[in-house]
Amino acid sequence: MASLSSLRSELNYWNGQVNELNAKIKQLKKRRSDVENVKKLLKSTTNDRSSGVNGKLKLVRNKLNTAISYRGKDAQLNSILSGKDERLIGSDDNLTSSDNELQKELNDVDRKIREAESALATANRKVTEIKAAIAAEERRQREEAARKAAEAKN
Repeated sequence: MASLSSLRSELNYWNGQVNELNAKIKQLKKRRSDVENVKKLLKSTTNDRSSGVNGKLKLVRNKLNTAISYRGKDAQLNSILSGKDERLIGSDDNLTSSDNELQKELNDVDRKIREAESALATANRKVTEIKAAIAAEERRQREEAARKAAEAKN
């Protein structure tokens, strides 16, 4: 059986691990929240901005259509304004790439959280085991001291 001092030293180590892992998990969850917020903000901003830009393009198209009066103007307007619509995530390569990178970061953070939570469970188990070992050793030492005291009386 290990000595009480070595058990207490081991307990201090594992308690330190528990504290470090709890801090790491808290930091990772904050990181996850921050990345989720950026991802939501990217989506809402692009949706809002593209709707605004596309609305103005439609307004321009309509004003030009009513201001210009000649045969073939519709085809010419369509060719000028075609493809000018602002695109959303999923149809714009740069926005889609940004969204994908943010998702990769979320996946990486989730993986790190799972690893840290697994390590925390192990550390908590070790703390419980060592506390039980300390209690058993203290009990053994008390029983030994009581036995020696009883022998000394006899």
